[in-house]
Amino acid sequence: MSRALRAVATACRVAAAAYLVLLVLDVLLPAGARTWLLGLNGIASRLVPGPAQGLLVLQTPLGGALRGDFALAAIILLVIGWLCRRVSASLR
Repeated sequence: MSRALRAVATACRVAAAAYLVLLVLDVLLPAGARTWLLGLNGIASRLVPGPAQGLLVLQTPLGGALRGDFALAAIILLVIGWLCRRVSASLR
């Protein structure tokens, strides 16, 4: 059980890191370079729960968008990963 929880914690952290990378790229990349992210953004958006999709999307001065739903998903995944790691450690 402890190994499974550690694996879930690691998977949550990797997914959170992917959301954060997409978040930063959406904010910083210029419009032309951002077009190759559309497919990845679509996949990541479909993985966000329905009520949070498109939540807190803000325009940035650089022409990009700060995806609040991606930030929220990353935070939730990090908390789940932390909880799984704590439970895993208590089971040893």
